Amino acid sequence: MNNASPEAGALAGKHVSIIGLGPSMHEYIRVTRSLGGRHKYCDETWVINAFGDILDHDRVFHMDDVRIQQIRADAAPESNIAAMLDWLKTHPGPVITSRAHPDYPGLVEFPFEDVVNVFPKGYFNSTAAYAVAYAVYMGVAKISLWGMDFTYPDAYDAEKGRACVEYWLGQAVARGIDLAVPKTTSLLDACHNQAQRFYGYDTLDLKLERASAGARIVVTMTERPSEQWPTAAEIEAAYDHSQHPSPLMRAVSDSDVAERPDLKAVA
Repeated sequence: MNNASPEAGALAGKHVSIIGLGPSMHEYIRVTRSLGGRHKYCDETWVINAFGDILDHDRVFHMDDVRIQQIRADAAPESNIAAMLDWLKTHPGPVITSRAHPDYPGLVEFPFEDVVNVFPKGYFNSTAAYAVAYAVYMGVAKISLWGMDFTYPDAYDAEKGRACVEYWLGQAVARGIDLAVPKTTSLLDACHNQAQRFYGYDTLDLKLERASAGARIVVTMTERPSEQWPTAAEIEAAYDHSQHPSPLMRAVSDSDVAERPDLKAVA
């Protein structure tokens, strides 16, 4: 294997943004545009697949073997896969992938053996998961994820891969890496409000505070007045599995938008 990638820990202390193809990637555009440039937000930007020819970046992740992609391109010469292979042949790299190929000089093989020796419970079912694992392996201080939504409006079948990405985010948190995701993504249930992310505390308001970095988190629990408790109908609606739990997968109600204006874009 060609392991021409940097060594573990080479990005220690750095902030990396990883951009997937889902709709919340527009928040990355909004944030970096408002700051005047991507380097005002993070040290490096990594993109998934087709974004390598669309967004300014430092690394591309395309874990599909280009040999397999070529079979797809030959069967559909006018497809997006065929177009992607065209620019991949001239991309200067690094394009992190599973296997290098002499016709694609920018391809750099993912350091698979090194990574699974650091993380023996190897689990990778998508390019996005490899990208997150690579960031953890490289020792970054912060990972921001955009466009990794896995659930979309008007599409009941969720895209495969959310569980694997969240597994690697758990590995990141366990190593003290900070995470950031937009409020418009279903990843880490960020599209839900705080109360919905702490199951079982319907009659309490929770306040989590940390006096300083590394200090113990102090949780304050305040009893909510009974008139603010959920009604029987609201309780049953919460247990109703006939609707997808993510607001990205269903019509957004007026009450959702009133509480979370950022959801209006997916209505």
